[in-house]
Amino acid sequence: MGKPLQHLIPGPNYRQALVAFLGLLLGLSIFIGLQRLITPRYNWVTPLDQLIPFIAQSWWVYVLFFPFVLLAAAYASANAFRAFKSATGIAFGVAIVCFWLFPEFIPRPDIGLIDNAFLHQRLSRLWQLDQASNGCPSLHVAVTCLACRALWCVRYRWLVGGTGLLICLSTLTLKQHTLIDVAGGVLLALVCALATQTQGSSARAPA
Repeated sequence: MGKPLQHLIPGPNYRQALVAFLGLLLGLSIFIGLQRLITPRYNWVTPLDQLIPFIAQSWWVYVLFFPFVLLAAAYASANAFRAFKSATGIAFGVAIVCFWLFPEFIPRPDIGLIDNAFLHQRLSRLWQLDQASNGCPSLHVAVTCLACRALWCVRYRWLVGGTGLLICLSTLTLKQHTLIDVAGGVLLALVCALATQTQGSSARAPA
């Protein structure tokens, strides 16, 4: 006799999602607070960054980061979530030290160039909270990559990977980060994933 459907398709783990939600709130509070304490000194905009267009509509993809992380936490296996939690904690700690030692200034476009009233309001609010600093390594990118890793053993990994890639690219087209920031975020995620590899090694494979 076959297994009941609920055993074949596990539902979300709300406790894990709650832990991730509280972690995001704490991380954002520290991140925003640090921005008020440092004075940006470095500018790592490259000629390639200048070729990347500013696309205000990227905001829609950029903010997918938050539900994406919560979904990753909710649907990851227990082992994968444990590894995700540890790797994210390490990444955040390393990034905070980098932000403090190498404060970066990230040039932002003129808000007046945005014609869409809704996006004008949303980006104005975003840039009031998230000032043009704390860029390298990009935590937006690092945590997105780690969330993809947490979900890599579920079905439709192509959708997970594609969504993660778009979120990372949106940091460039929204001028939230530079290419060096993004590369730093990917490298940081890789190092943290390797450091916590044993915690997620027994994660359940896809059915």
